[in-house]
Amino acid sequence: MILAFSSGCSGDPSCEDDKTCNPATGGASGGGSGGTGGTSGTGGTGNTGGTGNTGGAGGTGGVSGSGGISGTDGGQCDTSKTPSEEVCLVDDQHAVFVNGTVATTGTGTKASPFKTITEALAAASGKLILVCDTTYAEQVKVTAGVKVFGGFSCTDWSYETGKRAVVKPAAKGTALDINGVSATVLIEDVEFGSADATAAGESSVAATIAASTDVKLHRVKLAAGKGVTGTNGVLGPFTYPAQSTLNGNSASGIAGGAPKACSCPAGDQTTGGAGGNAPTPQDGNPGLPALGGGQGGVKLVGCGSGGTGKDGAAAPAATSAPGASTLGTLAGTTWMPTKGANATPGGPGQGGGGGASSVSGGGGGGGCGGCGGAGGPGGGGGGASIALVTVDSTVSIDAGSELATADAGNGGAGAAGQVGQPSGGNGGLPDVSGGCQGGAGAAGGAGGAGGGGAGGISVAVVWKGSAAPSIDGSAKVTLGPKGNKGAGGKAGSNDGIDGLAQNTLEVK
Repeated sequence: MILAFSSGCSGDPSCEDDKTCNPATGGASGGGSGGTGGTSGTGGTGNTGGTGNTGGAGGTGGVSGSGGISGTDGGQCDTSKTPSEEVCLVDDQHAVFVNGTVATTGTGTKASPFKTITEALAAASGKLILVCDTTYAEQVKVTAGVKVFGGFSCTDWSYETGKRAVVKPAAKGTALDINGVSATVLIEDVEFGSADATAAGESSVAATIAASTDVKLHRVKLAAGKGVTGTNGVLGPFTYPAQSTLNGNSASGIAGGAPKACSCPAGDQTTGGAGGNAPTPQDGNPGLPALGGGQGGVKLVGCGSGGTGKDGAAAPAATSAPGASTLGTLAGTTWMPTKGANATPGGPGQGGGGGASSVSGGGGGGGCGGCGGAGGPGGGGGGASIALVTVDSTVSIDAGSELATADAGNGGAGAAGQVGQPSGGNGGLPDVSGGCQGGAGAAGGAGGAGGGGAGGISVAVVWKGSAAPSIDGSAKVTLGPKGNKGAGGKAGSNDGIDGLAQNTLEVK
């Protein structure tokens, strides 16, 4: 502290003596200004007090400046909202980024985005996934909780109202699969589209969800391609045995012709009956299978009066197989359209009966019957067009979403059965010394006609489980036409059923 002194004139009384001195003035009080924001400022140093005759008190130090605002959101960014509502979420701190237009994939930051959604799913680690509005030729498979948002500009990552990123695999198959996820899956402003199916009876399904407990689809579009007509049944005809191999065995001396057993392509058998033996006259044996004819010749009445074996009876045509009576079912999340039933083959014709013997010679054996025709295969079910298949899952679809299907495939036609072998073998000859000829075998039966396949379905949501998906009534649903029933191989009698076009279908 600096002290100031004052003195009077020599010999004169001092101001202290006559009490006329002015009081001492202290130094100026008050500190310097505090620091300004940015980083915390340091308070200024107080001014030094002056001294009078009595020293004044020192000034008070200045107030320190307040701290600057940090570079983070400072707790102001509402993470309960979506990036379309809260722009501060469009940031590396909160999200990984995907831009399919970049030449090479990056690290997932806003400045260096991934090229595919698949990469982002693997790297998200709890962050949001932001996908800019272009087309991604990939299949998205979700196996853990995640939040995926489209609707962002690929140029500056601004949100573009009414736009969606588009996922459409180049190859056939679903665009989105969510499987076995117990945490929340939220997808917003993304379109998932499946290509038209190509193989006979194949379906096009845009998305599948299985064994997942909380899936939310906001402003999402699921668009399925076309299903394909089911396969037509194609007959695989049997090759029949040569006619000459069906002829009955002839008698030799007193021995009648042995029974003639013939196997057919369907695995069944036809038999010509044995001729009677001499010298004691005998009736011939009947042909098989028993179809009402083919009786053996009767002894002692003469060949023209019943001693010759009777011709076998022709086999009836096999019964037509039924057409598809149900639309289809789910195997996992795969739609399986119902095909028409395959028909059974026709049976063999009855073999001829053996001829009766005389006292001098045996009777001829009966000829085998002709073989039955192959059954016609059923037609395949028509392929479906389905926007979403969900199995054992909790799914909600909001008002801004769209579900679209295309044409379902028609059911395939069943094939007509093959005509049976037109005739059996000739009866065997009797011995020249006596006996009667065996009867001829009869024609085989035609195979049955295959059933027609079910028409394909065009359905927005096919579901299976304890609870139906929650679909807002304002969600847009656009349905393609159903598939027509497949014709049966016996037209009009064993057709399949028509498909259907409707918003939802429960599979039990």
